[in-house]
Amino acid sequence: MNESPSTTNSSDPVTLSPARDRSADLRRITDALLMPIGYELGIGHLCPCDIWDLCIVHADHDGETDFDQPIATGSREDVDTAISTLASVLDARRAVSDHYSGPLCEDPDDSTGAKPFRSRFENIPRPDLVSEHTPGWCDEDAGDPVVASRFIFRSHNDEFGLDFDVMENNPGTVSIGLLPSSWDWNVETSEELLELSDHTPRLQQWLDDCATVTAWVNENNTVKEARNA
Repeated sequence: MNESPSTTNSSDPVTLSPARDRSADLRRITDALLMPIGYELGIGHLCPCDIWDLCIVHADHDGETDFDQPIATGSREDVDTAISTLASVLDARRAVSDHYSGPLCEDPDDSTGAKPFRSRFENIPRPDLVSEHTPGWCDEDAGDPVVASRFIFRSHNDEFGLDFDVMENNPGTVSIGLLPSSWDWNVETSEELLELSDHTPRLQQWLDDCATVTAWVNENNTVKEARNA
């Protein structure tokens, strides 16, 4: 456990900047580590001493961090270097796999080559949602060069600049993420904020749908794990 009162992926603008800039790498490394649902790679910042952490974190049902395992500690540049190194390792691993894909990765019993992606949620009915989501339930390649990953749900909330997505790795974990997609809001008038306030009922409805999707994913993923136990 990391006993320092660090701020990990919080609303602290100092912490948000590197977390935002490296969000794609953090997600890719998290997925490659094949950790249980809810554990993710994050960036922590101890403000008084300006100490930074690259760490694996987990939050309890109340949103409080109950697990914090540091990987690298030092300056912001040290943490950024650690992220770049891990991302480069994944790139190198993929390059090696591509280079030796014939003699090392070929299954002699599989004449068709690579096995197709089989979703653990295949043929399970999706729950109905209230709001419209773009694109909503889907089957999209996540573009990860190392781990076979597909998005099974994606939604963008334009009014509040939020993205919610569910990504399934095969084999591995299911990643559920809610991330800001807009960081350039410049408020010039009070009317702009009042307009956002008028939209909060739609935001609540959107978040309710995201909660429905999350509950469905966790329930059915748990069922699959129990059957395979």
